[in-house]
Amino acid sequence: MQNSNNFKEYIDQITVGWFKKFINQKIDNFKTGFLDDTDIGFNDFTPDVNVTSYMLNKIKLDIEKLNEYSEIKEFISNYSLNIKNNDDLESVGNSAQMELFEALQKNPNDIQEKITELIMKMQINNITKNLNKALNVIDSLLSKLGQDSSLDEIDYEDLEYILQSNLDISLEKLKRWSVENPKQSDNFKEELQILESDPDFEKKREASEIIEHYFANIIGQEIDEDEMENINVNNINEKSKIIVFNKGIMISEELRGKVELINQIYKNSDVFKKTV
Repeated sequence: MQNSNNFKEYIDQITVGWFKKFINQKIDNFKTGFLDDTDIGFNDFTPDVNVTSYMLNKIKLDIEKLNEYSEIKEFISNYSLNIKNNDDLESVGNSAQMELFEALQKNPNDIQEKITELIMKMQINNITKNLNKALNVIDSLLSKLGQDSSLDEIDYEDLEYILQSNLDISLEKLKRWSVENPKQSDNFKEELQILESDPDFEKKREASEIIEHYFANIIGQEIDEDEMENINVNNINEKSKIIVFNKGIMISEELRGKVELINQIYKNSDVFKKTV
């Protein structure tokens, strides 16, 4: 890190580095699944390569330009769907259907391009939405410690308390999900225990990564094709496997993002005032 005694500049350096690494990783994973895999979950639909390349290149360029935390928040706003309840699958689905309908009315020959664009918008929206939840950590730090504060004026214990309190919010979400889904949560009970009680934050980081991997790559195998084909965004069953598991996926991504971000702060915490 560059030497600076200003808390805002410290936050800018930490968050920009974390955000660029994290979102580029997420986008690369999405690109692999969307373009390169033969079974990507979109039935017989083939994405438009030109649209995909253009959108991904633009996103990557916008990411590279980021230098401050405020620019990250603006980036997230620009790439998030303008929906009142962005966590609600029905709202997102209805918005996508309306946008597709309006586009096809104007030019019915652009269906492949428009569907590609909509799928990408929805996926990028999911990525930015979860990263924004992870950034609640930073919002809490800035509001409670003051962005104009000097680093040597901030007590490490205050920093630690704010970080842990914010992490506990996301951890509690996963614990509730685990209680409601004991069969699935049995697969990561050891990692959950580490997140709850292990003082080594690097171990917490590894545990959160394992849990996210489980949700991203394993839990979806429990959903059969009939459930996927029969989902109706206009009549969402909140108890269906798709909805329940999707909530778990979102929670695991939010939690891992927070853990990774907090881990970076702890790695650079020697600048704060510590009580002897």
